[in-house]
Amino acid sequence: MGFPCRRVQHARRHFLKFTVMRLLILLHRYLGIAVGLVVSLWCLSGFVMMYVQFPDLSREEQLQGLDELNLSECCSLPAEFSNLDLDHYRIEMMAGRPVLRLSADSEQYVIDLQQGEFLADISEQRAGEIATIFSANLGFAGDTHFLGTLDRDQWTVYGGLNPNRPLFHYQASDPAATEWYVSSINGEVIQMTTARERFWNWAGSVVHWIYPTILRQHTGAWLQVIIWLSVLGLFLTVVGVYIGITQLQNRRNGRLSPYRGVMLWHHYTGLIFGILTLTWLFSGLLSVNPWGALDGRSFAGEVQRIRGGTLTYDQAGDVLQDLAAKSLPDGTVRLEGSILSGEPYLIAWDRDGESTRLDAHSFHTNPLTDSSFVKIAALTRPGEPIRNQGWLAEGDAYYYSHHDEKSFPVYRIQYEDGERVYLDRVSGQLAFAADSNRQLSRWLFLGLHRGDFSALMRRRPLWDLLLLPLLAGVTLSALTGTWMGFKRLMR
Repeated sequence: MGFPCRRVQHARRHFLKFTVMRLLILLHRYLGIAVGLVVSLWCLSGFVMMYVQFPDLSREEQLQGLDELNLSECCSLPAEFSNLDLDHYRIEMMAGRPVLRLSADSEQYVIDLQQGEFLADISEQRAGEIATIFSANLGFAGDTHFLGTLDRDQWTVYGGLNPNRPLFHYQASDPAATEWYVSSINGEVIQMTTARERFWNWAGSVVHWIYPTILRQHTGAWLQVIIWLSVLGLFLTVVGVYIGITQLQNRRNGRLSPYRGVMLWHHYTGLIFGILTLTWLFSGLLSVNPWGALDGRSFAGEVQRIRGGTLTYDQAGDVLQDLAAKSLPDGTVRLEGSILSGEPYLIAWDRDGESTRLDAHSFHTNPLTDSSFVKIAALTRPGEPIRNQGWLAEGDAYYYSHHDEKSFPVYRIQYEDGERVYLDRVSGQLAFAADSNRQLSRWLFLGLHRGDFSALMRRRPLWDLLLLPLLAGVTLSALTGTWMGFKRLMR
């Protein structure tokens, strides 16, 4: 009596196993039709993003577009800002006049230093003058064309530009078909693109980040789309790897896989590159910090202690007294002011992006010394033991150049609790900081997603030689799966 029962139990287990596997195969197949296409596009656009980044106006390009400071008729200041606490302030030329730009609690204010008036907005005429000067300073030949006023487009869609909207849009007559945008709020040029960047980003960042304007302008909805597509992609890949492993068996015909043709390619590439696909999908999900999983702390306390107090509008006014009589370094296009250890200072920038620290009263060159950085380090996190500190001439594990350029040398402070703080060599201000969450994000996102685990791996062309074949394998796995799904759907 026991033998038939065992046969029945075995048959039931076999039937259950067959049914579950059948359901998993169907789920993998039909989920793969939609999500597999997204993963395939992420892979293909990844090839483009290895070589072309999303357009971004760099500080150097912004400085190149400014006129040299002319302070002969400076400075008149309105009194209504006397109680304003500032983050920092800048003095630049705008349409032939010096202006004072104030930054306070994410608010921006612009003051005409000749008239001593607050500029509430920038007219189309003045924006045209700003655009023409910008074009001439960057060496664009020919006329500057006004393309209209807009709130946002594909290259100005991200939320960081919201305080600058609406925008005036211009184009140069240069071979690169350069376009740029002037803020109607503060008169700054805030973005610049070329025809090459626009063309390749339609196949790169716009696809990879799912960045169409109609979706990206709604940040909350866009984040949810990214998160749940990534989660579905992870689920699809896990199921696919499981199916692939269970189907890998020794058979009488000597074959390990039961599949042929495109299905065979998908089976083997899925097995070989499945784990890599999982790591890329997982790290891509972390790029948007889902549900605040890797939120780092703000380091606002460190910033305040480095400054040693609050910068006020009245302090800025004291620095600007008799500014017309002061002598600036040759070629200065921007003066930036703040405080360090309670003392005001200025940074003079030239068009090449070089900066010089000045005494805020005499305007004489006043660089920080090594002993100054030692004092700042002691104030930054009082009571926290310092493991080591000193100058960093090239990138380390957390502060380095890859697709974005970092400034070197930088003063690094490493604490016993593992946190790191990096100070700008000219201003002494916080340039970067890494707590435990930011360090974890660096490895789980940048390390896994970009493959930049070390300086050696980031070095080109070694980085390309490592990433290209790996990305090609994952792409082939995704494309073959998507192709099979669509063929089955069409039948």
